[in-house]
Amino acid sequence: MNRRTYAALGMAAGAVALLAGCSLPDGPAGVVVAKAERTPPATATRPYFLTVHTADGARKDFQVVIGDYNACSIGERYPECKETRA
Repeated sequence: MNRRTYAALGMAAGAVALLAGCSLPDGPAGVVVAKAERTPPATATRPYFLTVHTADGARKDFQVVIGDYNACSIGERYPECKETRA
């Protein structure tokens, strides 16, 4: 193998390690009132957002991973909706 191949393999391994360690913090508990794709159309690499009404009546937007976005429908309670996905 040449130096370019080793460099490419090293970069790919670094990217995989970086992605494996990344996660988003949980959003606040509440009822999902909106789902937004800030960069339409959203994809696995673009951000997904949920909006919830919290117990104190506040409206909070926060970013979620695609699996949580798909698992939580409007009207469901967050974070319970994300915990029920398989």
